[in-house]
Formats: sequence, C-alpha cells, structure tokens
Amino acid sequence: MPIDASTLPISPFLLIAAAGYAAISIVFTGPEIARREIAMSNWQSLCAEGLQANIEATRRPERVLPQVPNIGGMLCSAFPELSDICRMIPDPNTVAREAERRLREAEDARIRRAASGTSDTCTCAEQVYMEDQRLSLALYAASGRLITPPSVENRTVALTRALHSPACQREG
Repeated sequence: MPIDASTLPISPFLLIAAAGYAAISIVFTGPEIARREIAMSNWQSLCAEGLQANIEATRRPERVLPQVPNIGGMLCSAFPELSDICRMIPDPNTVAREAERRLREAEDARIRRAASGTSDTCTCAEQVYMEDQRLSLALYAASGRLITPPSVENRTVALTRALHSPACQREG
C-alpha cells in the first residue's frame, strides 16, 4: 500500500532533507569531528607512550654474572716467567661476558621490534572507534555538539577499549 505524501503531517521535502543531513552526518561530519577531537586530545602520543611502557615492562631482567677468578692472569702477575703458560689459560669471564652482551642485544632487538608498530596500533584503535561509534558520532555532529553520547564523552575509555579489541591486536 503506497503512502500518500500529502497526508503526512510534515513536508516530504523536509523528510528528504533530514535524511540527507543524517546521511552526511553519518558518512562525513561525524568521523571528521571525531578525527579532529582525537587529534586535539593528543591521544595518539599518549597511546604510543602507554604501549611503549607496556612493552618495556616485558623486558627480562639483566643477569649479573658471577666473577670467576682469572687463573692465567693471577699466575702471570705472581710469576712473570710463566707468561707462555699464562697465554694458554683462557679467561673464563670472556665467554660469559660475550654471551651476556649477545643476550642483551637480542633483548634490545626484541623490544625495538615490538615497539616498531605502536603508531599503527593506535591508528587502528582510532579507526575501530570511529567505525563502532559511527551513529553516536553522527548524532554528536548533527546536533551541533549539543547532544553528547556517553561513548563520545568518554572518548579515552572507548579508544582504549578499541585499542584492546581483537582487530588491533599485534603479534609479538
């Protein structure tokens, strides 16, 4: 059964204009206002700093190697005439120090690799937030920022939730 536009309490042109305004708010102005307000809130850098701190917290503690006496060095200092024999006795600390240095370098490389994509992860959280809250952002934009839905008012909480969503999880 077709609807007669002349029997509606408001003008059909007004309905079409309201639908167009809502569509523009959903597609363009809502996400743009969200982008600008997120940029003004400096969330990108706060997010990156938080992720960096979380990654640094996973750093393995440094091991302190016990110092083993250098028998060759002790012999040479006491008996200089045994210098040929002293050169044949290796310093046991050298191998341990080298292993510790390689372990430290590997740990630093792991931290650098893990921290390399923090800005991508923060950008992902912004995109997930804008997609999940598209209607709330459209209402916020269409009302001239007079109506503020809770997800827009608590933007940091919503962004943090988006950051920890499965869509933004990274490996490593």
